[in-house]
Amino acid sequence: MDIDHFKKVNDIYGHLAGDMVLGKVAAMMDKTLRKTEFCGRYGGEEFLVVLTQTDCKRALNAVERVRGNIECLTFPDIDTSFKVTVSIGLAEYRKGEVVNDAIARADKAMYRAKGIGRNRIETVL
Repeated sequence: MDIDHFKKVNDIYGHLAGDMVLGKVAAMMDKTLRKTEFCGRYGGEEFLVVLTQTDCKRALNAVERVRGNIECLTFPDIDTSFKVTVSIGLAEYRKGEVVNDAIARADKAMYRAKGIGRNRIETVL
């Protein structure tokens, strides 16, 4: 998952605002995900979300909740009209697969989501 247009946040509002956005997005994901699921910052403004014991349909529902909840976040300390969205790539781990290959497939799907228009989820099987 990647925060859309995050570089503009830092460029326009400063790095402290960017840190606030990252923290609020992470907190929202923590509230939205089940206790058996977890997320973490994967670099820059990217997050890796791991949904355990979840098939693709349920995973899509879970990340749609995450996407929608992030889209609804407000940041009054930055600007009353300021909002962020995320682009998400979803890949299901294949038994015996190297974990980095599954992450690479999800990353490719995420970039496809960005290319199509952002604030969306793309899946890859």
